[in-house]
Amino acid sequence: MKRGILAITTGISLCGRKEIFLPAFEKYCKEKDGKKIKILNIGSELLSWLWEHTREEIPRDNILNADPLTLKILEATVFQNIKYQLEGWLKENDVVILNFHMSFEWRNISLPTLAVLFMKELISFGLEPDYFFCFIDNAKNILERLKSSRQWKNQVFSEGDLWKWQNHEVDNTKILTYLFDTKKKFFVMPVMQPPETMYYLFFEPWRPVIYAQMPISHVTVKELKKVKVFISQMRKFAVVFDPLTIETGVVEVDKDNDDAEVRVRSNQTAHRDVNWFIPQAHGSAAYWVKIVHSSGVADETVISSQRGKETWIIFPADFSSPFMVYRATENLFKGPEDFLKFFASWSEEREKDWKERHGAADGGNDEK
Repeated sequence: MKRGILAITTGISLCGRKEIFLPAFEKYCKEKDGKKIKILNIGSELLSWLWEHTREEIPRDNILNADPLTLKILEATVFQNIKYQLEGWLKENDVVILNFHMSFEWRNISLPTLAVLFMKELISFGLEPDYFFCFIDNAKNILERLKSSRQWKNQVFSEGDLWKWQNHEVDNTKILTYLFDTKKKFFVMPVMQPPETMYYLFFEPWRPVIYAQMPISHVTVKELKKVKVFISQMRKFAVVFDPLTIETGVVEVDKDNDDAEVRVRSNQTAHRDVNWFIPQAHGSAAYWVKIVHSSGVADETVISSQRGKETWIIFPADFSSPFMVYRATENLFKGPEDFLKFFASWSEEREKDWKERHGAADGGNDEK
């Protein structure tokens, strides 16, 4: 009997993975084809195990105030319990998701979890995860959720604090993949990505993973709507990572924030797109919805090309820079219709080739 997929999901507190994405993913799978998804939120498991086995409680809102050694013992015990049941869960489900944090920022102190030790335990049991995901969201959105929660409302964070915490969570999650001798699939996932993103990665691995590029800073809301339509058409054939799922829309400088905060936000945007989204994709598609200055699209195109990715450019003009042509995998496309016609054919060929090499029923994703 084929084992279900084992996925590790992480993210900082109230980033939305547990509140938004994973419930939507489970619902999508159930409605689409009835796939069985088991999601274990480790934080909730800690409290449940404590009550079940000791009839003692630690209030959820203050659990991070508890004795650190007590918390580590409790966490280690729950991880051991999961380890011994995991093989059975994988036989009973299409996907098992273990959802936890790499660390907490509490009272300006970083509190690491035992995730690395748990991965070593899984290796020793021959239960290596198939996928690793770290969920992210705009720091402004996370800050609003933290302020409205009882557990986090008295903790003082700036947007910059949350960007750094989120960066550390991504980096530390990726480090988990270094523990394994075989390559592990790792994705940085905005919580506002559509739930089918994860479904396609798990169950339709022939789909290419594409990073969508577009000017954002100097275009109108109406023009961004055209970009969203274009991306929705690409999603018929591919897994598309869209920066608009984490941006708030047309970028405007927030007058209430000082220059330092704006700079942190800008640095984070560039770091995310260049160091997370492009490396995890097979290719990138740059849609110049209008001819306008965009350092971001230009830089991303260069980086995508130099990374050896498929690099496509949709440029609505009869003229272009020779440097743009130099970076493009194909000749430039004059409009989204021309590109989508090409992309549909390219994707179909890729699917055919993948199934011939792997067999139509095989799971997993190929090399990026």
